Amino acid sequence: MKTDPLGKLFEQDAPRGVYWLKSAATPATVAKLAKAKGLAYFHLEGKAIEKKEQFLNHAATVMHFPDYFSSNWDAFEECITDFDWIDAEGYVIHFDHTDNFAAHHESQLETVVELFQDAVDYWKGEGKPMLVLLGGGDPVPGVKKL
Repeated sequence: MKTDPLGKLFEQDAPRGVYWLKSAATPATVAKLAKAKGLAYFHLEGKAIEKKEQFLNHAATVMHFPDYFSSNWDAFEECITDFDWIDAEGYVIHFDHTDNFAAHHESQLETVVELFQDAVDYWKGEGKPMLVLLGGGDPVPGVKKL
């Protein structure tokens, strides 16, 4: 019997890292796995995201960023390494359908991945897990495949 890599990842005490989902995982499935671990779950739906501004606005809405969020990469990084407004044991960010963003602004997607990795490292130092799951048609270079 083949084991589910995503389920296996969530079996760890503190799942963390940035991973590329080779198979489609529904937001409901990922949310259920996150909830079982006491982790806050954020689903970033990328189908309509083509530009940096669209990504930042969507992220701010989904992750309930404070009103002072100023729609730039520095503010995004500050918010994903703060989350004082979220009561959880850790965090799961599921950014699927990254293809559209990559097709229009590949370098911006690379920036997002770097910021996610920095946030994972930050939270590891704070003793809280952060797991970022990316998905779409084409894998993002440099991201571990799950």
